[in-house]
Amino acid sequence: MSDEEIFQLEKRAFFSKTWLFVCHQSRFEKPGDYHAFDVAGISFFVVLGKDMKLRGFHNVCRHRAYTVVRKSCGTSTRFSCKYHGWQYDDKGALVKAPKFEESPGFVPAENGLFEVKLITTREGLVFVNFDASTMNLPFNNVKSHIDLGNCSWADGLEVTCGTNWKTVANDFSDQAQWPQSPFGWFSALRKSKTVRLLGPLSIIKELDDDLWCTMVLLPRSSSEAVVRCDLYAKEGHVAPVKTLEKWKWMLKQELMTITRSGAEGKSSTSSRYFAYQCGGRTIDLFAILAQHQRSEKMAKRKLQPAIRVTGTADIDTEAEALCDALDGAADTPSLETCSRMSSFPHTVEW
Repeated sequence: MSDEEIFQLEKRAFFSKTWLFVCHQSRFEKPGDYHAFDVAGISFFVVLGKDMKLRGFHNVCRHRAYTVVRKSCGTSTRFSCKYHGWQYDDKGALVKAPKFEESPGFVPAENGLFEVKLITTREGLVFVNFDASTMNLPFNNVKSHIDLGNCSWADGLEVTCGTNWKTVANDFSDQAQWPQSPFGWFSALRKSKTVRLLGPLSIIKELDDDLWCTMVLLPRSSSEAVVRCDLYAKEGHVAPVKTLEKWKWMLKQELMTITRSGAEGKSSTSSRYFAYQCGGRTIDLFAILAQHQRSEKMAKRKLQPAIRVTGTADIDTEAEALCDALDGAADTPSLETCSRMSSFPHTVEW
């Protein structure tokens, strides 16, 4: 298999079905606060509703599968698609669909954003899962042994790593197993008191007595990944700007070192072995991929758990005609060049 084929299999078999840590709940302070993410092309966002509940949604309009949230973060209780103006509230419900409300057979309540399963642990850690095959998946609770309940976000950065995601994930796993080991980390970082895995793609670590850091790995392709680093300070402690800048610089330098080590290794890092500890068990990626391949062979098709069914087999021709009419009336290039999909397609293809 090519590197890209392996990556797409990982997307279907692993990223789509695994509980992934994305951020800490303190990133959401007021209703409407949201953060957008992308894992292997699966775009989604997490928003704090007016009822003070966190929810996750696929970042795809139900009409033409166009992006709803375009910024990485912000504050809004209304999310509008720029294609034909469909608008959703902070609970994902469709509240506005110009010229569609009176279309025969169109039911707004059935066209809300697709929700992503989301769980917040008692430590305030936010995890998501994209598996659309069932609404009730067992959650393997990841205990961080670190209380961030009284911490607040202090600063952060994103670093693009030009290497396969498993290079960084293996380093994260090594840090959690041997936080005092000499490889990979500067002397100051090697003295970190606590390092814990938060699922397969993230770690949390204590930097100073009053400063913590989460590092979230977001795979982008077979040869690139983004690491999102967030620094948290304990309540009542204001970290000096120089201290935050120092840690940000060190974290970036370390990630660049990991990237270089991956480039100096195998010509293809996509086939690298990856395993991690979760709930006292060793999770082997190769075993997961092999099982998914067997399932696809039996099904005689690609199994894509993150894909959500968006319509019925009977296309609403009147609604589709309305879409085409609206498309023909588009005045701006931004509307004319948007991704086109059937108004009621069978699935949203990532």
